[in-house]
Amino acid sequence: MQVARVPVSELSPTDFVARFERPELPVVIAGGAAEQAATRSWSPGYLKQKLGAVALEYKRSRSHQHPNFHAASLAEMFARERGTLGSLIDAVTVGPEAERAQRLFTGDERYLLQRRDGQTRIDPELAPLLDDVAVPAFVAAERLYTIWAWFSGKGVRTWLHYDNNACHNLNAQLTGAKSCTLYAPESLPQLAPFPLGGPNPAHNCSEIDVESPELPADFVQTKAYEARLEQGDLLFIPAYWFHTFRHDGDFNCNVNFWWKPEQLRMSPVAARQALLDAVHRVAGGP
Repeated sequence: MQVARVPVSELSPTDFVARFERPELPVVIAGGAAEQAATRSWSPGYLKQKLGAVALEYKRSRSHQHPNFHAASLAEMFARERGTLGSLIDAVTVGPEAERAQRLFTGDERYLLQRRDGQTRIDPELAPLLDDVAVPAFVAAERLYTIWAWFSGKGVRTWLHYDNNACHNLNAQLTGAKSCTLYAPESLPQLAPFPLGGPNPAHNCSEIDVESPELPADFVQTKAYEARLEQGDLLFIPAYWFHTFRHDGDFNCNVNFWWKPEQLRMSPVAARQALLDAVHRVAGGP
């Protein structure tokens, strides 16, 4: 099933809330990020000149999959590499596609902005990136939670997962292009997340490799929502929806805007994550 694609000129923030945010349905807002300065300026050369010397960590896989759950150890599955933003951009834009797809920078490593308990924190070294992006009008600014940046080359596949922060997500495609497959939280039994108490701590990730030629029958029959993001588009991912991205552009830059729902809808994934959060609190973990 194709995710609805609505031109930004035909969708007001009020309509967005009524038609998509409250019923928690994904939508592509075509051209919703076209006015962002970053869609015009974030070339590899511009970013290297602006922040190329900034040192950071990023994901490093032996394949194009992130995480690479086919690896032999947890350390290899979640491996990271350290370099500068400039060296990362070179690594994901120059050379064979298979090698460019082995590196991925996300907000897991460095957020741009966090808002917690009324306090806003901005990464001082990455703050200049915020000069080129603005919070879209569709985001409830008073409930803004986190802003992340993503940088990648062609061929990256993010593993099927849900975001465990109980937030809605508006993903702005600033350069490049991506394809996304989404599954509703009610499909949790067919999506086979790594079991609680098992050896893999990525409990928000599926055990299923969506690129495998031999997929479980119940997974194949599960209703999937397909979305295509071109430069300047926005994708709304409701809280606790499973999703996987294929990065198709030669140089892909995204900024994600997460915000807390006005009222979180209970679902199998929400209940599962509430249990995990309670266990972590009792154990004194994050």
